[in-house]
Amino acid sequence: MENAKYYTGLLCSIVFALLSALPLGAQNPGENEYGSWLLLCGTAKIHEDWSIPAVGIVRHHHMLDKYGFFFFRTGASYKLSKASSLTGGFALLNSNSYLEPNDVVNTNQFWLYGEYTLKSKFNNNFFAHRFRFENRRLINTEDPKTNNRIRYRLQYDKPIYADIYFKAFNELFLNLEGETFNQNRIFIGVGRRLTKDLTADIGYFNRRFKDNGENMIRLGLTYNIDLTKRNLALNPD
Repeated sequence: MENAKYYTGLLCSIVFALLSALPLGAQNPGENEYGSWLLLCGTAKIHEDWSIPAVGIVRHHHMLDKYGFFFFRTGASYKLSKASSLTGGFALLNSNSYLEPNDVVNTNQFWLYGEYTLKSKFNNNFFAHRFRFENRRLINTEDPKTNNRIRYRLQYDKPIYADIYFKAFNELFLNLEGETFNQNRIFIGVGRRLTKDLTADIGYFNRRFKDNGENMIRLGLTYNIDLTKRNLALNPD
């Protein structure tokens, strides 16, 4: 037990050390400020093999300030096996671009996506591979540009102590037209299982583009709802 507490403190120390040290290598002055990435995601199981995923994200350029974008994604997932699934659906994004201090451009995007997820476990270490294709297009504009890209994410989770766990992932984005590299995302943090169907995690999150990057604090809340075990019928009494 003492060792578990020690490793918990060590991992927390690593997270906070990264929060303090990584901005020192930033390429642009704006990278020295931390933004925020607020995430709510989960699934609602509606059948033994089918579920409905939902993801909501709010991004700020500064901590809980200077709105960046709002993102919502949903669709349908089909369980191929205990370890793998296929998902498809759509997403909506509203974002602000700050070209000049007083020049803000608001745009909207519509996405179609499809993904394959594969999970595995080895000696109490959990790995998840996610492959995704996205078709993105601007809407409500005279120039409806489109972009097709693929993403690959490798995620690692490991229980630390009781309901506390360590979580990290790396995700690479590649364009299918034009310049290949789109961006890369890294997350490292800790989380806790609040209930059987609800978890929360927090940590350092970085988005790296070709010429710049963004440092953020990412706070995520994940839920799971099993509608197949709930009696939704009205009580006849």
